[in-house]
Amino acid sequence: MPNVKAAVARQLDATFRAISMVIEQVPAEHWRTGEIDYLIPARHVLHLLDTMVIGYFGGPPDWEAPNPVLGRKLDWEGTPAEELPDQTEMMRYFDHTKQHMADWMDQHDDEALLAPKEFCPWTGPNLLSHLIYNIRHNQGHIDIINAELRRRDLPRIKWQA
Repeated sequence: MPNVKAAVARQLDATFRAISMVIEQVPAEHWRTGEIDYLIPARHVLHLLDTMVIGYFGGPPDWEAPNPVLGRKLDWEGTPAEELPDQTEMMRYFDHTKQHMADWMDQHDDEALLAPKEFCPWTGPNLLSHLIYNIRHNQGHIDIINAELRRRDLPRIKWQA
């Protein structure tokens, strides 16, 4: 039988490499700014990290609690741009999130990933479908960031295999 966990871990790693590249490569003067508020890169990275730490892989989501790493409540769509984490803060949150997901993956084998789940029913019937959904979700936001970087005539994030 194939090792489902190893295959998912490889794809999750590619997602983390891409997120890291966004944090490291978007010029600082473009990180928390933009003509279109929704397209500010920091917003999308915050959202990606939140969905992995607060949202879905740590129990039921508590979107009203302060961010566990940044120490303040942040709404990826509603927080004023100047209050979004800078790249140093975001990298700290990224490192925490990557470790959180590694720990989470260590606790789940193929059987656990295929077991039924009840939370977030729109993502599918088990943790595997939930992980696949999350990876697709992350890539969608990375694509949005890349489209905005192209619009700003800035280098885009390279696809991670």
